[in-house]
Amino acid sequence: MDTPRRKLRNLHMENVQNSSTPIRVPPSPMLKTLGHGTGVSVYRLDRSPRLGQIRSPWAVKRITQNMRAKRDTLFNERIVHEADILRKLKHPNIVGFRGVVTSDEGVNTLALEMCTTSLGSILEERHDEDLGPLPAKNTFKMIMDVALALDFLHNEARLLHGDLKSFNVLVKGEFEICKLCDFGVALPLDEQGEINFQKSPELRYVGTSLWCAPEVIDDMDIIDSKADIFSFGLVIYETLALVPPHTLELDAALGEDMDSSHDLSTETEKVQRKQLDFSGDESKMDEHTDNDMSQDVVDEEAEEVDEEEEDDTKENDISDFTLNNLHSAYGTRPPLPVAFQLSDDYNCIVELFYLCTNALSEDRPAAKTIWQCLENNAANVATGGGD
Repeated sequence: MDTPRRKLRNLHMENVQNSSTPIRVPPSPMLKTLGHGTGVSVYRLDRSPRLGQIRSPWAVKRITQNMRAKRDTLFNERIVHEADILRKLKHPNIVGFRGVVTSDEGVNTLALEMCTTSLGSILEERHDEDLGPLPAKNTFKMIMDVALALDFLHNEARLLHGDLKSFNVLVKGEFEICKLCDFGVALPLDEQGEINFQKSPELRYVGTSLWCAPEVIDDMDIIDSKADIFSFGLVIYETLALVPPHTLELDAALGEDMDSSHDLSTETEKVQRKQLDFSGDESKMDEHTDNDMSQDVVDEEAEEVDEEEEDDTKENDISDFTLNNLHSAYGTRPPLPVAFQLSDDYNCIVELFYLCTNALSEDRPAAKTIWQCLENNAANVATGGGD
């Protein structure tokens, strides 16, 4: 049966360095499934001890069996693209690159640093357990860390992330540190910090429609780093609403009861947030690949799960009226739910949500402005100078 979850996933989700020696890993149970994304699967690789030393696990990412069967090279190429980017990004708030290996058949597997969980998983749990918005102190930590990552990305690496959302923000421990992940659709920024699609027709913004900025939705010829800031504002929205942006509007369009156990926003949320949920411990990772990961073993382990996946290409039977209502919401600022009563601790968070989701790019703050503002506010509070 074509469930609401699959209908909404079909609707919303568009989206090297080879090792010199064979990389090997013992068979199951060393490899565990973490989740699925569009065209990719993510696994936890528990590495065996070496010289009596316990080694931290890795997250490994590769295209699904379905994509391999279709001989679809797009997502396989994105893994190489992501590996090429990540090996150059050295920042505490960007997920660490561990290595990439290519099989004889040309299938790429990317090894990454593991974190405790994703922001999306945390928000999903809070929603399911009716715990209310993410605590303000945790949201401030997330905003600070992601803003630092975006500042580095935009101004030093000259890259647009291009797909910022809650499940692309990883969390270690109890918000000890947050890290940005998933750079498979990142785009280069020019000297002006822009992307001119007319001058560079080979570039294409992919992203995810629910989190896209209005200039992306409108297919403008030139966008800049502020497209990421709009998406960042919608991640802030998620910490308050506990659902992906615009899914409340979808519920209204479908006439669904928000308290229903079959709430479509909940279904959408689970699909969106379980795509790239890297789970693991917080111990220090190696900075290079070694004989830990075998493409053949990864293939065998992955196929067992991938074969269970159902074909998600069935025709969507959501009405044209509903689609039009939903599409018209893309690239806009979603209304905050009225059910939650926010304390004064959230005033700055709500203000940042509004600033980051301004319709005009020039009216949004830069990432550097955001983290400097939070840093100054924290200093004022510490010295008793804050209100």
